[in-house]
Amino acid sequence: MTWRLAALALLSLAAGCTTVAPAPVGDRAAQEAELQSLEAWSLDGRIAVAAGDDGFSGGFDWVQARERADVSIQGPMGGAAFAIHVEGGKLTLNARGETYADDEARAIIADRIGNGTMLPVGEMRYWLIGVPAPGVQHEEARDADRRLAELGQSGWRVRYERYGTVGAYELPMRVEMSTEGLRLRVVVSAWRMP
Repeated sequence: MTWRLAALALLSLAAGCTTVAPAPVGDRAAQEAELQSLEAWSLDGRIAVAAGDDGFSGGFDWVQARERADVSIQGPMGGAAFAIHVEGGKLTLNARGETYADDEARAIIADRIGNGTMLPVGEMRYWLIGVPAPGVQHEEARDADRRLAELGQSGWRVRYERYGTVGAYELPMRVEMSTEGLRLRVVVSAWRMP
């Protein structure tokens, strides 16, 4: 009986040695550096957009793979409102079966989102996972657990309303992003992390 317990303990120890886990939740600086360098993740959720008296809400999916981002916003009845694809400096938009590129795509997105404001896709890939975009000046406020509570960057104010534990990470579950005349609220229903 004792040798079985010893064998189980040895197997458990060996299994633990072969797994490389992300930084522990308590180590904020290490976790944030790891999240900023994370190359692949995705989320499913909902988005609400308010621009003055106008607005809409719908499904929201984001798939990040290195420098490529695929963002989909669905209408309230599940139909695709538009899909944004960003890779490097190139941006394309698919809306109602038509495809638009770069400046034309940016103008249509700004018009559809409201207030003539372009989604800051480059920064949002970081904001959504709870870290500032690297290399861009920012100001921040932290909560009692040293997580980001508020972030000001690139003319936007990002407020983190709720976090959840996803594997070894604490990730935002409810985020509000606002700039003059425009507010986006994202509620995450599922994260997929590497």
